[in-house]
Amino acid sequence: MCGIYCCFSKTDHECLCLGKDLIDILQNRGPNSKSIVTIGEITFGGFVLHQQGIQMCPQPIKSDRHVLIFNGDIFNLPITDCGISDTQWLFSKLSKMKDENELISCFKTIEGPFSFVFFDKLRKCIYFGRDSLGRNSLLLENNKKHLRILSTSCISQDMRTEIDIVTTEIPPLGIYKINNDDCSSCVVFPWQRPDKNWKTQANVLESTIGLTILTEYSIEPSWLFHGTIHNKFSFDFYNLFVGNNLDTAEIYEILLQNCEVLKALDNFANLLEYSVKQRVSKTTTYCAKCFPNSMDCGHSKIAILFSGGIDCTILAFMANKFVNKAEPIDLINVSFEATNSNVVNWNVPDRQSAVCSLETLKILCPDRKWNFIEVNVTRNELYTQLSSCIKHLIYPLTTVLDESIGCAFWFASRGKGLLCGEIYESTAKVVLVGSGADELFGGYVRHKNAYNRCNGSLEEKEKCLLTELEKDWQRIPTRNLARDDRVISDSGRTPRAPFIEENVVKFVRSLKPCQRCCFLYEDGVGDKLFLRLFGYRLGLKGTSFLKKRAIQFGSKIANKKDSANDRSKYL
Repeated sequence: MCGIYCCFSKTDHECLCLGKDLIDILQNRGPNSKSIVTIGEITFGGFVLHQQGIQMCPQPIKSDRHVLIFNGDIFNLPITDCGISDTQWLFSKLSKMKDENELISCFKTIEGPFSFVFFDKLRKCIYFGRDSLGRNSLLLENNKKHLRILSTSCISQDMRTEIDIVTTEIPPLGIYKINNDDCSSCVVFPWQRPDKNWKTQANVLESTIGLTILTEYSIEPSWLFHGTIHNKFSFDFYNLFVGNNLDTAEIYEILLQNCEVLKALDNFANLLEYSVKQRVSKTTTYCAKCFPNSMDCGHSKIAILFSGGIDCTILAFMANKFVNKAEPIDLINVSFEATNSNVVNWNVPDRQSAVCSLETLKILCPDRKWNFIEVNVTRNELYTQLSSCIKHLIYPLTTVLDESIGCAFWFASRGKGLLCGEIYESTAKVVLVGSGADELFGGYVRHKNAYNRCNGSLEEKEKCLLTELEKDWQRIPTRNLARDDRVISDSGRTPRAPFIEENVVKFVRSLKPCQRCCFLYEDGVGDKLFLRLFGYRLGLKGTSFLKKRAIQFGSKIANKKDSANDRSKYL
């Protein structure tokens, strides 16, 4: 992981100051190495957290012609190159490209989350962007004198007004190119052929940041899902509906007798297992505390943001298969002091669910030590950290919802709490999150509402639900992923989301809505039905029937009376 900073001047050779506050916030992302270099009118900064490769690769990495800053993970490196840093591997590959077509095509082969800046001195071009699923953050800041590309920002509102700067999240539309002799326009090589949604995002970016967006040929990675639903499975949960008069376990047992359902679950199991394996095994043999000692240590390297729900419990169960049995796995659960209460009660709904799911994991994985970390946050600490630090990480997002989720993830990923009643801080360098499961499998109330609002046939209801699922999927990089990356990475840990993996996503999106969820069943049974069946089959039987709770409500950080889309007074 790396904190990215790139700034170049439009009018002179003086770049916008890389102040101490911004250096600190970028270095939180990458505490193991810091380097700032200036080449002509361009300043590059790289702040590295060592994850892949035997030796750490300081950034920016440069040659006489090229400069690269890479924030991400490449999970499909050739076996012969697995001992080197993925950044070094990518730089070597990009530097050998004969022309721009080859350079752009290089990115279509990468599997894993990333954002990057690549400078070609000969062409006088800066290439930058986010992976097509938008998992890692990248911001663009622009004014009359300077243009900055960076992982996260830290400028006070007064300073923004003074220097007339506009900040926006770069949407994952494709690979961007700016010629540093002409900063008035930006060329985009789209990940896929631009549709209406793509053009809308491009128009918003153009009007917000003040750059003319020009479009080149599309990249189109082979795994990218193009929206046509076709798979080899013929089951339909609505046709298999057995009623609500049975015990929930009986319902699942009946559904799991269907051969087509079992085939689909087997396919999904193989894909998700591979995704989890890659995300827990691609890290150093020493923890965050033991760096820079290049030796094995017995501390935890993997943590899971653990609400006790089906998504994170599946990840914990699967991580157990691939993490050294001699090492603990940290399960981090966060609880916030309730508002308008004279009694402090940390036993919030997510704490209760987590305790129950932990007991199941102990039974299924008896040889594993689980570090159950209870993070208890007072209102005073919440607003102190929000006002001083977290607001910069959430920016440029500004809503009450962003505030609630951003704070919950920040305190959880920090990993400071109680372990068996004693003060403890997680030593993990990787944090697994269940992001994407609700969007893919129909886990939100709005999915159920979209289905129920439609008064047409089952086919028409299916179309309405598919529209809502696709809408959620298309906006997850903007609504969730970039913000969560900035917030979680501030702890010096790398967030990894196994459900948002290229081939997992392609498989799930190839399933029809009627193969992902069934809203004829009650809440906690029919929403995310495919995923719940998968968890039930693994042995997570009690967890499979827990109702979906958003983290802001399950942790009691948010008040349900507040409007999620209102502007936060703290941001």
